[in-house]
Amino acid sequence: MRPDPQTRALWEMFSDLMDLDDDHRYVADMLADMDVRYDLGDDHRFVGTLCPDMKLTLERPDPDVVTAVTRSADLLREGRGLLLDLVDRAEARDAAAAWTGRVNTVTARTDRVDVDALLIRPDGCVAWALPTGQDLDATTLVRALGTWFGQPA
Repeated sequence: MRPDPQTRALWEMFSDLMDLDDDHRYVADMLADMDVRYDLGDDHRFVGTLCPDMKLTLERPDPDVVTAVTRSADLLREGRGLLLDLVDRAEARDAAAAWTGRVNTVTARTDRVDVDALLIRPDGCVAWALPTGQDLDATTLVRALGTWFGQPA
């Protein structure tokens, strides 16, 4: 808050940096504690972090409504777990089928290219992630489902 030339130069530099999307997102994530990562036993960069809010195009079985646009945060409002399938990985949905009473499974499209599927706890924390193009190891998904949502029904 000092009105000297050095402080003014620093303020102008910071202001210029905030005009850059990546820098703006980085600072906003720090302020919102999105940079906090809990150790959940998986080294994927999303696991243990709050799920980034993503614009999604939902796949709907209703022929009258082919797609619907929403945000990932909107899908967590029910207070249930969420398996978010971003590239139509049927094997991930099949592995989670026994938890349908506690976990919503949603197939959607997004502009993210760094992950094929995410298991998200009701608090928004990512409990499991399937990296892009990687073969599904169903035991890791089932372990995460069992850890956070109990035994299958």
